[in-house]
Order: sequence, then C-alpha cells, then structure tokens
Amino acid sequence: MYKHVHGRYQQKLNIIFIILSVFITLILSSVLGFFLSRQSEESYKNSISLSRTILEEKAETSLINISNTMTDIVNDSLIKEWSTSYQKDNFYFLSSQVQRALTKYCSTSETRFQTYLLIDNTNTTNDEIAPSDVLSPKGSFSVSDFLKSKDLTPKDLSKIREYFSTHMFPYVLPHYNEKGQLDFLYYWIKGYQHPQTCIYMAEIPVNSIVNNTENQKFWIANDDGLFLPCTTDKETTKLLKTLQQYINPNKSIIKTSDYYIASSHLPSMNWSIYYLYDHNSLGILNIFFFLVFVVLIYILLSTLFFYIAKLLYQPIYETLKPTLKEENEHFDEFKILDENLNRLQTLNKNLLETQKTTDRLMVQQYYQNLLTDCNGYLAEIKKPYFSETANFCVGLLCLHPEQEDALDTALLGQLELYKNILFQECIKQKNCFMVKLSMYRCGLIIQADNLDQAKKLLNQIFSHSKGLNKTEKSWEEQIILSPVKKGLENINSSYRETLKIAEYLSMLPHDKIITYDSIASVDCTTYSYPLSTENKLISEVIDGQEKALDLFDELIRENLTKKRLSMEVLQNFVYTLIGTVNRIFQELKSSPEDFIGRPINYEYWYAHWGDSVTITAIKAVLSDVIAAKKQRSQTQDELLLTQMLDYIHENFKDNIMLNDLADQFNISPKYCGILFKQLSDNNFKDYLNRYRIEQAKKLIQERPSMKTKDLSVMTGFNSSNTFIRVFGKYTGTTPQKYAEQIMENKL
Repeated sequence: MYKHVHGRYQQKLNIIFIILSVFITLILSSVLGFFLSRQSEESYKNSISLSRTILEEKAETSLINISNTMTDIVNDSLIKEWSTSYQKDNFYFLSSQVQRALTKYCSTSETRFQTYLLIDNTNTTNDEIAPSDVLSPKGSFSVSDFLKSKDLTPKDLSKIREYFSTHMFPYVLPHYNEKGQLDFLYYWIKGYQHPQTCIYMAEIPVNSIVNNTENQKFWIANDDGLFLPCTTDKETTKLLKTLQQYINPNKSIIKTSDYYIASSHLPSMNWSIYYLYDHNSLGILNIFFFLVFVVLIYILLSTLFFYIAKLLYQPIYETLKPTLKEENEHFDEFKILDENLNRLQTLNKNLLETQKTTDRLMVQQYYQNLLTDCNGYLAEIKKPYFSETANFCVGLLCLHPEQEDALDTALLGQLELYKNILFQECIKQKNCFMVKLSMYRCGLIIQADNLDQAKKLLNQIFSHSKGLNKTEKSWEEQIILSPVKKGLENINSSYRETLKIAEYLSMLPHDKIITYDSIASVDCTTYSYPLSTENKLISEVIDGQEKALDLFDELIRENLTKKRLSMEVLQNFVYTLIGTVNRIFQELKSSPEDFIGRPINYEYWYAHWGDSVTITAIKAVLSDVIAAKKQRSQTQDELLLTQMLDYIHENFKDNIMLNDLADQFNISPKYCGILFKQLSDNNFKDYLNRYRIEQAKKLIQERPSMKTKDLSVMTGFNSSNTFIRVFGKYTGTTPQKYAEQIMENKL
C-alpha cells in the first residue's frame, strides 16, 4: 500500500502502537508471572506440607514407640526391684535379669534406640560408685565410662540430678557429632517409687524422627523452653533462634521474608520439630520458558497492532496520495492537511468573492437586459426591486475624456473609481440603478413620475459623489434623459431613445442634462446611422439574410422620409452608405466582379450622390450579394468545409488559429468563423481542440507510457496544463488515468 513513502504521522502511529504492545506485554507478563509465581509457591507449600505431614507421622510413630517402651521399662517390677536392690546381695543377679529385659524391650520396639539405667546414688561420689551402676542391653558400666562414651561430663550428670531433684518431667540433652550436626537425643526420665531410684535414659537417633539431618535445617522445641538446633554452627543457631519468634502454634506452615517454617507437633513427647525451607525459585528452565512466552506475546501484539495501524492509516494515505510526489519518501501529513485546508479556505474565500461578483454581475446583466433587450422585462426581477407598474425614465451617462487617445492607466483607474462612486450613490437612493455599458457610457434606470423629479434625483446623486476632486477630473459628463413611461416593458424603448439623442451630442450645447426636446432644433441637421446599425447591416448581408434589406429600408425611411436633411448632411449620409458597401466586399475578401459577377462604379455613385437612382443601386448591390450568397451550392460549401478540415488535420500539431485558416482561404477571420460554424455546426476552436484530443487518445492507446509533456507537444498544445484541462473537458478524465485504464484493459 505504501512501501516507499513514510509519513511522520504514520511513524508516530507505529511508535505509539509499539509502546502500547510493550505496555500490554508488560501487564500480561506481570499478571502471568504473578499467577505463575503464586501457583509455584502454592505447589511448593503443598510439597512442604506433604513432607511435613510425612515427617510428622514418622517422628510421632517413632516417639510413641520410644515413649511406650520407656513407660513399660519404668513400670517394670523387675526393674523397680533392681533399682532398689543397690548394694544388696541380689543386685547383680537382678542386674543380669534386667539386662535381658532391656534387650527384650529394645528388640521388640519398632524404633531402634538404646536404653540406659543409671542408679541415682546421691550419697556417693563417682569414685565410690561401682562399675555396674549403669545398665544397658549391652552390659553394665561405671558412671565415668558411661559419661565418657556419651560425651557427657560429671557436670552434666550433676545438672541432670539437680533437675530431677525439683522436676518430674523428662530432661533432654542433645548430642552433636564431629561435624556439629545433631545426631542423638538423650531422653532422661526418673522414677519415684523408692527413696533410692534410678535414672532412665533413652538414646534416640535423630534420623529416626528427622529424615535428612545433613541437608535439612531444623530445631526441636517445646513450651518449657526446650530449644535444640540442628547444628552447633553459631550463625545457623542464631538464625534459628531469630526464627523462633515467628512461631505460631495455630499454623503448620509459617512464611517469613526469606524462609518457610513447617512445624510438626509430637504430642507423645510434647515436642515440636520446626523445619526450615528456602523460598521457592522458578528455576532457570521455567524462567527461560516464561521469557519465550513473553517474547511470543510481544511479537503477536506487535503484529496485530501494526496491522491495525495499517488499516487506520490507509484512509489517510489514500486521501493524501494525489498530493504526494513520487520522489518524496518522507512527508508530514498534518502539514499537507494544513496546506490543503489553507487552500480550501482560500478557495472558499475566492468562491464567496466570486459568488458576490457573480451576483453583482447578474444584477447588472438583468438591468442591462432591461435596457438593451426588448424582452428583458420578462426575466426574474433582481434586487433592488422596482415596481413593474411604476413610472420610469432612462438616463444615459456619457463621459467625454479631454484627450481620449492619451488616457493612461492612472486616468482610466480614476474614471473607473468615479463610476463606482456613482454606482454606490445610486444604490443608496433606492429608486435609481446604474448599469455600466462601456468605458465611457453608463445606463441609469430612474423611478420618477416626471422629468423634473428625475433631474432632482440626479442632482442629489452627483452632489453626493464629489469625493473625487474636480481638479483631478479630466473628462466632461453629460446625462441624456428619455421621456417618462410606465412599466418595466418600456425601459428598452426609452433606452433606444437616449441612444438616438446621443447621436446629436456633438451638435448640442454642453449641458449637464439633455432631454428629447434638446434635439428638436437640430433634428434636420444630422442623419441617424449609428455604427452598431452599420455593423449589423454588414453582418446580415454577409450571412445572406433577407432581413438586411428591411434594415436598409428602415434606415432610408428614418433619414429621408421622416426627416428633411440639408444637402450637406444628405451627401454625408449617402457617402456613408457607399462606404458600407465597400466594407462588405472587404469582409468577403472578394471583388464585386468575382462575387456578384459585375463591377461597381463607385465614382459614379460619389458624383451622383443626390440622385435617388444611387440609393436604388446601393440596395440592388446588397440584394445581389445576398442572392449570390444563397446561390452558392451545397457542394461548394462541402468542398470548402473539406478543405478547411484538411487544413486543420494537417496542421493541428502547430499553434494554428482562426486567422491562419482565414488567410489560407483568403477571407476575413470574422467571415471565416461564421462560415465554419454554418458548414460544420462547430466553432473553429471547439473542433480543433476536439480533434487534437482524439489524436492524443490514439497516441496513448499506442504508447500508454508516453509522458504528458510529450503528448501536449505532439498534439499542438503550448503547455501541459492546457492539455490536461482540455483533455478533461472532452473525456471527463486525465491523460494519466486514461493511460492506466488502457494498461488495465490490456492485462
């Protein structure tokens, strides 16, 4: 869609979506990581709980066996008898029997442990105790040997005796191996059946209640202040003592900032074993898979957001595409939109100005038609409104420059400014409207009941228009007023009357306002043959129209029947008619002999200008020209048209004009245009452009890749812009789009 161009907005859109994908990826990763961590933690806690349960069951089973065995030993009557037979004759005999009993008790217990019986003889010192004061399944020992084998000291024994002197509950001593690890528990109890009793000690292997004593950190404690760490390491012991404060009897698993503590309560001994576990870690493999999953999420989101950004940007790109240049790879969309908006605003402003100008021109055209067209009053009424049945008179403002040939741009601008001031003053009066007819003439439509009222209104208008200093005016102004007539339909006839009066301006005094009465005294001293009437007569004769003769008759009646001209004026009038005949043949670019088949004796006409025969001869020549025009056969017209078309077809690549065609056939440009229109039903310019476009279409069909500039040159256009505009006028598309259609049809 847009492979080679990159807009700033597009880049920003992509960056935003990339940031959004990163943000969403982080959120999803955080949520996923949280749930994964929670799940891993729960799984870890479950495994700890399961391990704790298993260890608790194992330890409790072992301790129950030990507790039951020790209870049986304490309650055994033989052992009681032995413990009270110290220094009696049967002591050694009973010792052998007790030894067998101890062996039996220890062998029948499911938990392997050693039992020792120590005679508690507080009245003697260690040196006085006999070698058999300590009894076990393995034999009898002296106290010193016993203490040495168990890494105990006499001081330890003294503490034990001192404890049992005031307590009846068991006493526990830990034993640590060479590595400093807890390997045995010395469980001491004492019977109270006789004053002289023995102390019972069970040597409990720690691995019988704890599964792995080497790698597992733990400690044993109870409510009576017992605290037995798993090692003699000071840092570990300090850590375990610190963690002791987090113990909650109601929780089996306790979480601290760095560890998990799993507690196992052993009711048989009223002990609790606390196992220490590190916090769970995901592991390298889990972290790797998690990162892979995060990357996949980011890639999927980036792809999705890039596609969304592409869809969102496509309408913007398609909108801007016509204004982008092929070589412009980087562009600013908002800058282009601002430029286009400024163009639209400028165009809108221009359109509004054009609309206002058009409205003004339409109003001007409407009132101009009222003046110049006999049917102008039938059109839709434009503002300012006039009542259709009101009384009107028409004024013709004539401006006479002092030196018409020497007018410069400044004076022309001054003249135009003066007319605009008058126009605005007429608008303010509301019952007068001004129409610009030419550079030096303006029409005035005045709503008034009589001429005096009209004159008064004109004086007000001109008195208010003195914004232009009189010393700066280099022209003289005169206003011709027609008689007052009723209704809009009479405005045209009133205007024609002012034109008739204007023909006598050169013979009238330089009064400000002139009426029809002003020419009553000079009516017979001039003839009426305006230039517009002469041009109309020539045009109708050249076109072969019979109504040209009616116009000639009306001209004769106006000047010779209705008036009594002086001899000098009559001579000038006839000379003017002779000049009209001469102009007709000049327009035809032909001689009388070639066109009507006979010569004209102009000298005779000039010499006999006063004879009525001369007027008749002039009319006869006009009639012959019209007849000769009509007598031209259709074949000759078609031949002439064919020759004209051949000339166009051969020279369309050049910058040919109507003058060139007229010169080719030795006729005037005006007559050539009329003739071409009559013969082909097309004007010259339209036919030439249409033919050029057809040739351009053929060239495009042959070579769709041809450049527009080359096409314009090969088809006679002097610029590519003109060629594109004309091509669009006749085809409704541009050359480039037309070429694209041709290439698509060929695929």
